[in-house]
Amino acid sequence: MICWCYLQTRVLIRDVVPESSPFIAQFELIREVRLVDTDSTGFAHFSSYVRMMEETEYAFLRSRGLRVVLYDERGTMGFPRLHVSINIFDPVRFGEQVLVKLKLTELDGKQITYRFDICNQAGEVVVQGEFRAAFCRFPDGDSPFAILIPDFVTAALTTAPEFITEV
Repeated sequence: MICWCYLQTRVLIRDVVPESSPFIAQFELIREVRLVDTDSTGFAHFSSYVRMMEETEYAFLRSRGLRVVLYDERGTMGFPRLHVSINIFDPVRFGEQVLVKLKLTELDGKQITYRFDICNQAGEVVVQGEFRAAFCRFPDGDSPFAILIPDFVTAALTTAPEFITEV
């Protein structure tokens, strides 16, 4: 039970993704807008939408048996951001539930791209965003550098897991 985040997760993944599909995998997370997410007007602050997208990404990775930071015999690896964008169409308020939809749209060997739709309780898209990240190795005491995404990570991201619910 993950009560500190008030999360409920639904995983919707397709085993076989047609070439015409605009995404590789999708994932959904229902989240309540917390007081810490809002500004003095009671509306969600723009930075909280990025945090919602990031929480959804982390839950997606966990559903695939992965973490944001990974380790192997050669050290630490992970997904630092190269690009983040966000478009806010209609703000949400404290206490509202939102549905954050993640779509893994690109996996090109060294980079990964996620697109996000944040929907209000009426099901309307109120925010759209995108993350692009590189897969990097983080050597001790040296600058990170991009590496090919390991096969086990690619397999975890592109193979459909069992239906998972986090509460």
